[in-house]
Amino acid sequence: MKITLDDFDYKILRILSQNSRLSYAEIGRLISLSQSATKERVMNLVDNGIIRRFSVEIDHQKLGYDLKVLISMKFKNDDFRKFIADLEKFPEILNCKRVTGEYCLITECILRDSSHLENLIDRLIPYGIPTTSIQLSEINRQKI
Repeated sequence: MKITLDDFDYKILRILSQNSRLSYAEIGRLISLSQSATKERVMNLVDNGIIRRFSVEIDHQKLGYDLKVLISMKFKNDDFRKFIADLEKFPEILNCKRVTGEYCLITECILRDSSHLENLIDRLIPYGIPTTSIQLSEINRQKI
């Protein structure tokens, strides 16, 4: 079922995507709606599954993880299923996406330094062929 949103709903989504801890009153002030109307709209977005969860963004650098890396993985046959089953062995992997094309999976990882990256690569090699790309910066685009 397709759900129709208006400008207020899109504004709420943009604001919450930037800071999900704002109160209904604060959001309402930003978009010129009352606290109760804002709460009703947010709850409607949640009830309709448009907002699936509220989350927190962690500053990994402050925790000593200065290196962010994308690792693309190639596998023979269905070897990727073993890797997926063992993902919990790799706390450095923030997320893993199955993709089409040359690679089977792409992971986003946080690491302390290059020796930590080398250690992770060594642990990945038994599963498949990793190709790394170090992330230099992140470009945020907050348009809905």
